[in-house]
Amino acid sequence: MSNIQAIITQENATITCNFEQVQKAIQDKLAQYNGAVFTEDSKTYAKKEVASLRAQKKSLQDNMKDAKKQYMVPWNEFEAKAKKLISLYDEPINFINGQVQAFEEKRVAEKKKLISEIFQSVPVEVQEYIPLNRIYNSKWENATYKEKDIRKDVSEITEKILSDLATIQTMDSEAVPKALEQYKDSLSLADAVAYINDYERQKKEILAREQERKRREGEARIRREDRKKLQAEQKAKAALEAACHAEIEKEEALRRAEREKEEAARQAEREKEEALRRAKEEQKQAIEKAKAEAAQETIERFIPDMEGGSQLYEYRISLSEDAKEKLEMYMDSIGIEWELI
Repeated sequence: MSNIQAIITQENATITCNFEQVQKAIQDKLAQYNGAVFTEDSKTYAKKEVASLRAQKKSLQDNMKDAKKQYMVPWNEFEAKAKKLISLYDEPINFINGQVQAFEEKRVAEKKKLISEIFQSVPVEVQEYIPLNRIYNSKWENATYKEKDIRKDVSEITEKILSDLATIQTMDSEAVPKALEQYKDSLSLADAVAYINDYERQKKEILAREQERKRREGEARIRREDRKKLQAEQKAKAALEAACHAEIEKEEALRRAEREKEEAARQAEREKEEALRRAKEEQKQAIEKAKAEAAQETIERFIPDMEGGSQLYEYRISLSEDAKEKLEMYMDSIGIEWELI
């Protein structure tokens, strides 16, 4: 069997057709109608020509199909025999391959068992955190991949995982548990660290926004309190000013009342004085009148009779200047002739 190979031989087959003759006939027909204009009268003739050309086209297509069918008869017979022959190879292939595959499956199963035993030497915290399937490498199953190489790979992976976990756990952040979960899924220290950094950055931004919000609220509260305080001060000031104004008005009213009272008192005093003055004046006038009347009576009694003979008398009298003037006036009034010596 190993020295026998299938050899396929083929003789050149020839298929002919009067291509040039048919092509020339079509071109002549095309030249005949090139530039032609069909009218209503020639419509029937044109339809017949089209039907004739389509019939010729279909005839050529049918002939081609028949020629191909006849041409493929020997190939179809050959292909059926070849496929039957090819199928005969499957039985020994499947038989041998089945044994090889079974042997390979057994070898892979033993290799997987070995890999599992090697993984058991990994620290427990790594086994509990990262199962074997998370670090499993299918190349370990290859027959050419030695046990020592697998142990080396597992050891390096374990050391890297322990180092990565230590790095993540030593980061002072609330996001460490989430970052560890993310690392468990991706085994990427960069992704876990980036997650923590993003968390801390967002946290700082949130805290900054919160502080800014509190600062603005504090400033707004202070402004409100300042406005309230200012309003209270303005109200107190207005109240004080009103009280002062009221006090001033009260004092002014008291002063006006006092002035009016004093003015009334002065007016009363003036009226009293005027009344006293008038009374005194009237009394004085009455007295003067009475005196005048009495004096007139006295004067009249003492008016000398000037009709009799007159004599010259000399008196020495001690008088004040006022009495002197009044005496002289009196003597003048009663007609006494006198001379100052």
